[in-house]
Order: sequence, then C-alpha cells, then structure tokens
Amino acid sequence: MVGVMLAALPSWPAVGVAFLTALALPATLGQSDAVPRVAGPVSARAAIIEPLDETSAPVREFTRAADGLFYIDALVNGEPIRFLVDTGASVVVLTPADARRAGVQLEDRHYNAHVETVGGKTAMAWTTLDHVTVAGRKVRQLRAAVVQNGLGVSLLGQNMLSKLASVTIEGDNLRLR
Repeated sequence: MVGVMLAALPSWPAVGVAFLTALALPATLGQSDAVPRVAGPVSARAAIIEPLDETSAPVREFTRAADGLFYIDALVNGEPIRFLVDTGASVVVLTPADARRAGVQLEDRHYNAHVETVGGKTAMAWTTLDHVTVAGRKVRQLRAAVVQNGLGVSLLGQNMLSKLASVTIEGDNLRLR
C-alpha cells in the first residue's frame, strides 16, 4: 500500500482538519476511472519539471497571514488557485471547487479512498494535474488528491514544494524560488 500523510497545523481550526491519512492501492493508479485528469492518458509516471535557469529564477516572497499560516496563489492548469502552504502534506490537495476550476471532472466513482478529518471520515479521489506553476516553476503531470469534504482551502504539499529551487521561512516571511 502507498501511504499519504497530510497533517494540518494545530492553529488551523477554521478549516476543521487536524490530521488526514489516506491510503490508495497502487493497482488503481493505472485505471482510467481511478485517476481522473484533464486530458491525455492516465499515467503513474513522475512529474516533469520544465527547465529553469536557477540564477535568474525570481524569488517570490509571502508574508504570514493573521492566522499564522502562509497562503499563495498558484496556477493549476492555467487557473489561479489559492493554497495554504503545508509542509506537512505529502501531496497537493484540492478542494472540489478548486478541482472543478482547474478542469478536473470527478464523479462519485472516483472517490475511492478515504481520509479522516475532525468532522469524520470523508471520501478522496486521486488525479493527475496537467501543469502547476508556482514561483516561476512549471511542473507537469503532478499527482494530487481531491478531498470531497472538510477542507476550506487547497493545500500546497511537498510533491510541489520539492520541485522549487528553494523554500525558505524566516520569521514572518516565506520565500519561494
């Protein structure tokens, strides 16, 4: 089994998620109805990072919000989506509304995994995003989860953050490059 741990920070009560754990069977990765996507064949291959000149990569700076967390806007399949930067989340997690805005069409049958939230157990679906752009870095074929209920904002997880040149937090400033 493939385990995915999505941990929210204790100071995040407004979203109502204290701890999420999701399990998915690897066999579902190759099934077209198990991993919905915007276009093209379903694939379990690794994300593709477009080349970036590290010396000229822009540094994007974000200030900590009043709730103590960092939020950024990123492009998902060309659509702007607001994310909570969650270094405890293994993968990008979208709300259903953000998934729809990014062109991910999900049906009930796609929600074939479950996560535990403060409000109880909720369904989750896996998808592959065609492209995600954060801080000038465009990543193609990025795996993401869509949680059916319980999230008020999408989460920018480690599978995207690790594709950036650097992620630095100093005091109340987050710098992405």
